Amino acid sequence: MSLPLGSDEMLVAYLDNELSDAQRKDLEKWLIEDEALTQRLALLERSNLPFKTAFEPLLEMAPVKRLQQRLPPEIHKTSGVSRRHLIAAAVGFLALGVVGDRVMIHLTQPEDNWRELVAQYMALYTAETLTETPSNQAMDAQLQTTGEQLGLVLSSSSLSLPGAVLKNARMLAYDNQQIAQITWLDEVHGPMALCITKNSGRGMQKMNEQRLGMNIVYWASANHQFMVIGHGSEEQVGQVAERLQSTIGA
Repeated sequence: MSLPLGSDEMLVAYLDNELSDAQRKDLEKWLIEDEALTQRLALLERSNLPFKTAFEPLLEMAPVKRLQQRLPPEIHKTSGVSRRHLIAAAVGFLALGVVGDRVMIHLTQPEDNWRELVAQYMALYTAETLTETPSNQAMDAQLQTTGEQLGLVLSSSSLSLPGAVLKNARMLAYDNQQIAQITWLDEVHGPMALCITKNSGRGMQKMNEQRLGMNIVYWASANHQFMVIGHGSEEQVGQVAERLQSTIGA
C-alpha cells in the first residue's frame, strides 16, 4: 500500500494497523519531530468524531464516475469502504468542489460549543482540500447566497486578504445550527476560515483561544457570532480578524 507520508489517509491507516513495518517506523519518526502532525493524529484517533455520520451526506452527493476515475486502482477492487477510504474520499469531495455552496454535517453527539465543532472540521483541511479556485462569478454567487441566509452583505472585495486566496463560501449545519464558512488558502499558513452564525444575545469583544493546534479569534455583535480560525500565529490571526471585522461591518 503506497500512501503519501504524513497524509490523512496514512494516519488513519496507522490507527487501523494497516501500514507495513517500514511505513510505521517512518511515520513514527516523523511524529516525534512534528507536533502539528501529532495533533492531527490525535484528532483522527478521537472516538467521539463520527466521521461516517458526518460525511455520509457528502458521499450521497458525490459524482461517482468522476470520483472513480481519481481513486487508486486498489480501491476499486476493495469490497466495502474502510475508515481510511471514507476519510480520504470525503476530503477528496471537498477538494473537487462537488458539494457546491452547502454542506450538511450532522454530528451524533451533542456539543454546546460551536467553535469546537468548527475546529474539528477545519482540522481536517489541508492545502489540497482548497486547490480549486472558483470563477469570480461563482464566488460572487456563493457570497450572495451565504450573506442572504445570514442577513449580511458579503462581497469579494470586503473579504480580500493580503497573501491569501478566497476559496469558497458555504453554509454548514451542525444539528439545527446554521454556520457560514468562508475559506481562504494563505500562502504561508495554509487553510483559514471566517465562520459566522446568528446570535440572539449581546455583543462581545474579541477574544483569543487555541483549539487543535489552531489559533482562533472570536467576537459577537447583537445579531451574529464570528470566529476566525487558522494555523497562523495568534498575532497573524488577530490581524485577519481585525481586518474582517472592519471590512464586513461586524
